[in-house]
Amino acid sequence: MYRPDIKRKKSGTPVLSRREIDIIGEELVRDFNPEALKTPQEIDIDLFVQDYLRMEQDFQYLSHCGVYLGMTIFNDTDKVPVYDPIQQKADYISAKAHTVIIDKTLLTENQEHRYRFTMGHEASHEFLHKEYFSCDTSQMTLFDIFPESMIQCRVDTKKYNSKQSVTWTDRDWMEWQANALSSAILMPKSAVYEVVRKADTREIPDNLIAYYKAVRVADVFNVSNEAAMYRLKELEIVDSDLQFDSQSIDFMTSLELQ
Repeated sequence: MYRPDIKRKKSGTPVLSRREIDIIGEELVRDFNPEALKTPQEIDIDLFVQDYLRMEQDFQYLSHCGVYLGMTIFNDTDKVPVYDPIQQKADYISAKAHTVIIDKTLLTENQEHRYRFTMGHEASHEFLHKEYFSCDTSQMTLFDIFPESMIQCRVDTKKYNSKQSVTWTDRDWMEWQANALSSAILMPKSAVYEVVRKADTREIPDNLIAYYKAVRVADVFNVSNEAAMYRLKELEIVDSDLQFDSQSIDFMTSLELQ
């Protein structure tokens, strides 16, 4: 498996720029499925998690209201909080290290894009952050403090798409990194450039070209239009100040379907 040399804080938190994360994402895809960089295509994120990262997958209700979309388990534990909708109460289950748990609400058909990004997000935690969370219990004494066994990821992560803050904690940085690497895996940089290069914009009005590019990227990589637009902004392919316009996106989508 590809393992980059990552600079880390004393806490174990990676120190990574967006450019470095793009490189890591591309190298992971190259190692997992090199054909995807030659011919831009949907990345099979389940196969990436199962066969490449060797993680177990599980599906549970992680809360009563859907506030948590995913969870990565770093150490064996019997204290994974879940919700039982039949009994209408919280409970605990056991889970092994290197398990990703996805909230069952994401298994419905209209949640495919959010499911794929969340699976990529949790896979990114495993790849980048297990050194921060993992422990060797055989080497610990009664006086050692056990690290946390898991990381829970909430629905609302939009603040990690905004400008980085000097007040961010290690957890904030890890959430930003997981978002960025999920995007870089699902939409590898060179493959995105190739899709945009081949997009025929000759008959597209100038004010809609950016939206057309987003729709093309979303279609090729099977991600949401919003995620595709944000990726194009990350890569400075479209203006970072461009607002997401659902009407323009819908219009471009209708042209694609014709």
